[in-house]
Amino acid sequence: MFKKKTVKAFSIVAIVLSLLGLLLSVLGTLVIEGGSATLAFFMGILSWAILLWASIIGYKLCTSYKLYDEEYKKVGQRIYAIVIAFILFFFVGLIAGLAISVIILSTLWGLKRNYDEWENNEPITYEVSSSETNTNDTKPPNS
Repeated sequence: MFKKKTVKAFSIVAIVLSLLGLLLSVLGTLVIEGGSATLAFFMGILSWAILLWASIIGYKLCTSYKLYDEEYKKVGQRIYAIVIAFILFFFVGLIAGLAISVIILSTLWGLKRNYDEWENNEPITYEVSSSETNTNDTKPPNS
């Protein structure tokens, strides 16, 4: 369920579903008139745009990064949450809340950012002259 190929496939599905949710929200904004309906669909547009961004980050994490099994599980849970949000939107009519979409995006973005920073760090080398003593030496200095 949280293997690389499975999470990658579901991230593609999440991208497609996020695009579909975004398009449905845009069409709802254009077709339905009224102040509160337009505001609800505008919030839907914003939420689906954020979920689309999160889906793309999830896809990049699955394709461009070498993740451990635990990280695939983290990414997979967020991707599956996006798919569930679409199912709720399509069948129940609930628009994924802005807070939920921001939370999903921030966790995936944070994971990606950690890997980006980790890959960009270069190893630290220390230069030690031959006359300096190492603090780990067990011999007394006069021997």
